[in-house]
Amino acid sequence: MRKAKRGGGDLSRRFRKNRRGCKTDWVSGRLCDGDSYQDACTDFCKNVISISLCNGNATLFSCSGIAIARQGFLTRFLTSASLVRAFDGKTNEHYYDLKIQVRHEGKLYRGFLAEYDLGNSFAVVNVRTFLDVHVRIFQHALESVPRGEACLVWRSVSGELMVRSLELGGDSRVSENFEDLDNETSESWEGGSIFSFDGEFVGMNLFLVAERAIFLPWSSIVKHLECYWTFRQKETGLALSESLKAYWFGATVGDKSNNHSEAHTDLLNQEQLDLDSMGYPKLPPTISPDSVILVNTFEDDFGNKYGEGVWRKLSGKAASSMVRNVVALASFNGEKRFFACTGFFIEWNGSTVILTSASLIRNSGDENKIVEGLRIEVCLPDNKRREGTLKHYNLHYNVALVSVKGHHAIGPANTLLSWSRCSEVAAVGRCFESGRLMATNGRLVSWTGTLDCDFLVHSSCKITKAGIGGPLVTLDGDVLGMNFYDKKIGTPFLLWKDICKILASFQGKSDPSAVAFWKMDRDTTSLNRWPVPMPCWRLRDCVDEDKSDDDDVLEPKYGYVNGVKVMPLIDVV
Repeated sequence: MRKAKRGGGDLSRRFRKNRRGCKTDWVSGRLCDGDSYQDACTDFCKNVISISLCNGNATLFSCSGIAIARQGFLTRFLTSASLVRAFDGKTNEHYYDLKIQVRHEGKLYRGFLAEYDLGNSFAVVNVRTFLDVHVRIFQHALESVPRGEACLVWRSVSGELMVRSLELGGDSRVSENFEDLDNETSESWEGGSIFSFDGEFVGMNLFLVAERAIFLPWSSIVKHLECYWTFRQKETGLALSESLKAYWFGATVGDKSNNHSEAHTDLLNQEQLDLDSMGYPKLPPTISPDSVILVNTFEDDFGNKYGEGVWRKLSGKAASSMVRNVVALASFNGEKRFFACTGFFIEWNGSTVILTSASLIRNSGDENKIVEGLRIEVCLPDNKRREGTLKHYNLHYNVALVSVKGHHAIGPANTLLSWSRCSEVAAVGRCFESGRLMATNGRLVSWTGTLDCDFLVHSSCKITKAGIGGPLVTLDGDVLGMNFYDKKIGTPFLLWKDICKILASFQGKSDPSAVAFWKMDRDTTSLNRWPVPMPCWRLRDCVDEDKSDDDDVLEPKYGYVNGVKVMPLIDVV
C-alpha cells in the first residue's frame, strides 16, 4: 500500500489531546436488546462494508465503513479514524506487508487511505474499482438527530451483516465529564452506520460504551467539510460547484489533519467527468480554465528531443538504434484513447516484437484484469500508424508483447544480461501524438521506491508517463532494462535478465493471458501494483508540487529507501 506518514505514539497522544474538544460534536444513543430490525435494515445497508488493516494475511484491525461517493472506477468510503491510529507503531521489519482490505458483498478489494481528520474522528478510504453501491442515501441524510428507534449497522471482519437497535433521544450530546469514554470498546462496529427506520442516514458510529453508542452525526461531518470548502475558496478564489463539493467530501479539515492523497489539488479527473477523444476529462463550464491546468497527460515531454542535449552524448550507433527501435503505442476503447506509452523492438521467438508495459491494457479499476476489446495502435519511427496485436502479457511484472503486422524492424535493440559499472545511462521514450523521440540521462542508484515489485532497480533519470515501457540504455545503446514510472523518485526499471525470464514463460503459449500472474522464484509478493497517475485538472498554483528534489540533477546528494529520502546513498556497482 501507499506509505503513510506515521508518527509513532504521536497519533494516540494527539487523539487523546483532541478528544475533549471534539466531544461536543458526539451524540449518544441507548443500545437496546435484540436485532429484530435486521430484515428492515438490509434494504438500505448495502453500502456498509468491512475495512481491515492487514499485515500479509494477518488482520491487525477491523472496522466498518459506508460508501459516500462513486465517480467512475473510484469508490470512497467514510470510516472511523481508528483505522489511522491502527497504523501507530507499525513501522519496523515485522510489518513488511501492510495493506488495507475492503470487503464488499463477499469480495476483497485493495483500499487506500485517502484523507483523515483525527480531531474529528473520521477517515476516507478509496477503492479503485467499480462497486455496486448507492450513494444517493446521503441526499436523505438527516441534519438533526431524531428521537425514537434507529439501528446501528456494521459488518464483521468476515463481512457478516450485524445490527443493533438504538433508542435515540434527539440531540443528546456527550457531556464533558463522561469519563466512561476511557472504557470504550474497539470492535468492528467502529465506523458503522446509524439509520432511522425510514432509511435515512443519521451518523457514523465511533464506539460503544456503557451500553450506549457514541456517534458522529451527519450534521457535524458536514459542518467540518464546509469549513474546509470555505478555506479552499479563500485560498484559491475558486468557487466550488456542488459537484466539486461532492468530490471534496472527506478531504482534510483544519490544522490537525493529514493527507495521503492528491485530493487537495487534483480537482476533477477522468473517473469523474466525460472524456474527450484523447482520454482526458472535459472541464465543466462552471470552472474557469484560467484557474486550472491539465496535468499527468501522455504528451508531457521529458529530457531532450532527438538531436539535442543528451543525444549528443550517445554514440552514433546508440542514437541510430534508438531511432529505429523505439516506438509509441496507444490503446483505444471505441474512439476514445485509453492509455499511451513507449515500447521498443526486440528479437523474440524468431521474430521481432514490441516489448512494452502492460499498463497499456490494464484495467485501472481492477488491476487483476485487462480491459477486453481494446484496439492498439503503434506509432512507428517513420510516424506511420499500424495496428498492433497483443501477443502476451504479465500483470504481476507489468510486461506485454505486441506484434505489428507488415512491419519488420531492422536490427532490434541490443540487450545486456549483465554490465560493468556504468557511469551514465539514458532513458528513452516516444510521444504517441507527436511521434517525438526523447531521452534524458542519469546514473544507476541504490534507491528503493514505493512500487511493490522486489526486482526493480532505479536510475536517477526523470521521465514522464510518455516514457513508460521505454528502454534504459548505456551511452553505447545497449539496453539494460525497461522503464516504469515513479512521480517522485527517479525511474524504476526491470533488468533485462529478469525480463528474459518473463519472456521465457510466454514460450509455447497461444493464449495471451496464459501466464498473466506467473512469478519468478523467490518472489513472495501476492500481486504487484503499478499505479499510474490519471490525467486531471489541477489548480495552477499547485502544478509544481510533484517536482522532486532531484529534478535536473545528475548526481543527487541523497537517496531514497522505500520512497523516503535519506542521506546519502552510494551508486550501484
